[in-house]
Amino acid sequence: MKLVSNQINPHFTFVDSLHALGSLLIGKSNQRLDFIFEQYFCTKNIVFTNTARSALGLICDTVRPDPDKKIAIPAFVCAVVATPFLQRGYEIEWIETDENGLIDPEDFERKAAHVSLVVVPHVFGQAAPLAEISEIAQRHDIFVVEDGAHLIRQFLPNFKMMADAQILSFGREKVVSCVSGGALLWPDNSPFKEKFSALRSSLKKPNPAWIFRHAVQPLIFSLSLPWWQQGGKIIPWLARKLKILPLAVTPTERLGREDIKIRQLGLPQKRILARQLNLWDRRTIHAQAMALAWEEVLSAFFKDQAITIPPLAFRVLLKMKTPSQKEDLLYTLKKMQAPYHLNDWDGVPISPSGVHYKTFNYRPGQCPKAEYFARTYLTFPTNTRTLKADVKAFAKYLKPA
Repeated sequence: MKLVSNQINPHFTFVDSLHALGSLLIGKSNQRLDFIFEQYFCTKNIVFTNTARSALGLICDTVRPDPDKKIAIPAFVCAVVATPFLQRGYEIEWIETDENGLIDPEDFERKAAHVSLVVVPHVFGQAAPLAEISEIAQRHDIFVVEDGAHLIRQFLPNFKMMADAQILSFGREKVVSCVSGGALLWPDNSPFKEKFSALRSSLKKPNPAWIFRHAVQPLIFSLSLPWWQQGGKIIPWLARKLKILPLAVTPTERLGREDIKIRQLGLPQKRILARQLNLWDRRTIHAQAMALAWEEVLSAFFKDQAITIPPLAFRVLLKMKTPSQKEDLLYTLKKMQAPYHLNDWDGVPISPSGVHYKTFNYRPGQCPKAEYFARTYLTFPTNTRTLKADVKAFAKYLKPA
């Protein structure tokens, strides 16, 4: 029985994994790939990096925000968004979220006087209040970074760059994936345009071993996921022991320190990314169909809970009324050995679990709305590995409302 999940290379079928492996040997050149990317991302102002946190580090090194002020980040986020700034000696100003886990403009404005840069993520594909945050930031001379890991707004109609810079993430469970990768984009009128452009020639190439490990990762999971419950998980376990399979977040990063050197994105990873982009339209139609199927199943059992389908159906969100309701459902799934992995981001505000809060300058209880959201939400997969049969089969694990 296969594992149904938002994580673990959800965008890669077996055929995709073979292409990823083949990308090590053959495929389009850098010049041809750059033309493809310019069309999808609506700009020539783009630098590709080995990770999205590398792109954040480059922004910090180039812009050099006022060190006497803080970096604002919403309190529902992955820890690696903060590590590039902590590594460079900045302190984080944690911003409260709204009931959907998105940055709260009112709390941001209250703290804006002590902030030099803000990161604005579109959590789980929900559109963050970017225009409102940018207006506040402009009044306080704050540099705005849009985090497009979960929503690439270029894929929406009438796209307009509203931030001072945008980062994209092509990690294994993001909107589009080449297993690991990122990008830095900037508007034509950026005062840092020349400095950002110069990064293309100054970045070092990634290590060949890094390129290989990330190109072979989809194949490892394509072979293991279809029979995960029957022992398939032993394949990635062995791969990790052999140091072939890298971790998404390392123990060092949980302590607030960088653990991955800033590098270019490898040519094979660019080839993988280009193929994933070419499949975008077809897979978005699939995601929207899966989102409607989830909505039908979930609404029959959770009549009073909020069900959200983001603009491009990256995932479906279900918000429980109380943390105990979420815990009961997860306990039931575990007890019945259901092949659904839904405990995304570990139910903590700064994920994954095990983050050293003191190092991250976060105090439990500091942002109660973000913490409550973390304890009450679940996300349901709409990726290419998820089928309508998987969605309908989920109903047998639910109790009537």
